[in-house]
Amino acid sequence: MPIDPALLTATTRRHNLAALIASMTAASLIYGMSTPLISLVLDDLGTSSELIGLTGTAQALVGLPMAPLVARMMRLWGPARPILLGLSITTIMYLLLPIHPDVWMWLPLRLCLAAAGAMLWITGEAWVNQVADDQRRGRVLALYSMALGAGGALGPLLLAGTGSDGWLPFLIMAGVTAVSIVPVVWVRRSVPSMTGKPVAGVLGYLRLAPIPILICGLYAIMDGIIMTFLPLYGLRLGLGAEAGLTFLTMLSIGGIAGQVPAGWLADHVDRNRLVLAATVVLIGGTALIPFAMASLVWGSVLFLLYGAVRNGLYTVGMAMLGTRFSGADLASASAAFGVAWVLGMVLGPSIGGFVMDALPRLGIPVAIGALLLLFLPLPIAAELRRGQGRV
Repeated sequence: MPIDPALLTATTRRHNLAALIASMTAASLIYGMSTPLISLVLDDLGTSSELIGLTGTAQALVGLPMAPLVARMMRLWGPARPILLGLSITTIMYLLLPIHPDVWMWLPLRLCLAAAGAMLWITGEAWVNQVADDQRRGRVLALYSMALGAGGALGPLLLAGTGSDGWLPFLIMAGVTAVSIVPVVWVRRSVPSMTGKPVAGVLGYLRLAPIPILICGLYAIMDGIIMTFLPLYGLRLGLGAEAGLTFLTMLSIGGIAGQVPAGWLADHVDRNRLVLAATVVLIGGTALIPFAMASLVWGSVLFLLYGAVRNGLYTVGMAMLGTRFSGADLASASAAFGVAWVLGMVLGPSIGGFVMDALPRLGIPVAIGALLLLFLPLPIAAELRRGQGRV
């Protein structure tokens, strides 16, 4: 049975953190492998790119109805059981997928995978925030984010080694996912409880904590725009496709490496001021994108730093959420975080595509810059309210 968070010892917290990081890193690795694998298999079957995209969007949207359900699971069961259920469903789905590859046969299986993924990602962020104490919260969340980022980056490399043909990649994904259940089983009796009645519904936490939740949505929109359109944007600037892929790689490396300073700063500097500073830096970096991309070297440097600041902003947002809420409220606030992520990932490519069509040579900086400018007044207003003695 889950235990009162106040009774968690330092050793128990470390065991929880180690088990969660081990399990979720494996889940992230397999997610990084399965996403391109499914697209590759469907493309080999002659499925149109439009249909692949639409089914992928349908898969992502499952996170919206799942978010309040996952929050309720955490309140009733604690965080271990939703993780175990999500990993078990994922393992079964990966064993079923290769039996009959087909876009329509796969759709219900992919929807189940999306539901399981919502259990994993929402619960994982709530769990790590619950076991982290506020003096080290930023560094703990940075370690968690680094591990997941590294797992996601290794996924495509594992796929390159297995190839996309036959049962092998699916069996490897199912096997790794099954093994990742073990660490959670190990700590299942010492996880923190999240019982109680939350002060608001899931969407009500946008009003209670607008800055961290909007940070999550902003990050997801930016990710959707950059991952979808950066190689194409490079082509429109006269660069080769390899340059765009290089910049994406540097963005990922920066995002992983930047977690260490971001976590340290989140524990030693006022977090709202960090959000304000990071937003201003990202606005400046976004304005430099068309100029820096004229050079492979300067473009690589820019995207390395850009990834560090962008991912650091996300970590600071998570830390703000964990400081503000605990127990049942943290479960529901984390679910709101998940809703913001899903909406951002769905909206990002659409916003990016619209602006790229209207402004082919300025699409990415205009789209992202406008979003950052819309967000900027929030941390400014929070800083002004504190200066006037209001919370």
